[in-house]
Amino acid sequence: MKLKFLLMFLLLLWISISAQSQPIKIAGSTEDICMNPTISPNGELVAFTKAGYKGILLFKFSDNSIKQITDEVAAGYAMQWSPDSKFILSRPAYYDGPIRYNAVKIYNAETSEAIQLSEYRTKMPSLPRWADYNEKAFIITNNQIESFATGLSATTEQKQNASKVLAYITNDDKIGITDLSINVTKIFEPIAGKKCMNLYLSPDNQRVVFEIYGGNLYSMKTDGTELTDLGKGYRAKWMADSQHIIYMITEDDGHQFTSSDIYIIKFDGTEKQNITNTKDKIELSPSASLIRNKIVFEVFDEGAIYFMNLD
Repeated sequence: MKLKFLLMFLLLLWISISAQSQPIKIAGSTEDICMNPTISPNGELVAFTKAGYKGILLFKFSDNSIKQITDEVAAGYAMQWSPDSKFILSRPAYYDGPIRYNAVKIYNAETSEAIQLSEYRTKMPSLPRWADYNEKAFIITNNQIESFATGLSATTEQKQNASKVLAYITNDDKIGITDLSINVTKIFEPIAGKKCMNLYLSPDNQRVVFEIYGGNLYSMKTDGTELTDLGKGYRAKWMADSQHIIYMITEDDGHQFTSSDIYIIKFDGTEKQNITNTKDKIELSPSASLIRNKIVFEVFDEGAIYFMNLD
């Protein structure tokens, strides 16, 4: 009987592994480092950057082409795709001597046109995010929402289906949740005295995933309930079903990464799975499309970007 159950378990494990394709390299090498990939919601494009987060480049799955849409400093750090996969929101920088200036910009993925939404300023700790589908972008300034009109237009249907929830890290490292439908903001400190970081809202607007600085990965409902410790994990993003989270678990020696793999876990801490499971590669910074079930990630020791189909 025990042998029967063991054979069944091994069969199910083999089926699960076989359902995933092998990772395929998109771009990059140790001589031409590519990093921080972010797949478009429709799964057709991958935005990524070069060493030091310089510039934004786009890989197109349909013809395997790569084009650069900007070479601005730091543009590749805070990239966020618009819901329609046509624009990228970012926070590029320039330096005047030792002084750094940042601005909020959007980039047209088709034409490479850049639209500057804010003036360059020395203090911009917040990362920009989309609001009202694609018609606004916002940052957090002095713990208040500062919004910018993008000049883009959404259809009536797109606006009706757009997120009515804004989720963000406040300037004092707490979690802010604003419900635009009732114009109510709530501030949460999930772990007393601990700073929050790397916050992401689920596609269905019901939950957030975030890290505690120097601590673990957590999920929580947007009303502050069902706080769940997911254990060690970094740079988490939601998958299309709003149930599962893709993230990385890294090890280091205090100076550099020694190992890392990409994992998937359910928001309640169950169904944890190592989907790369390599001993000779350091996989980082995963991102998942909202359709087509594709993921992308970087391999740190190769300076390369890879994608994988999960089914």
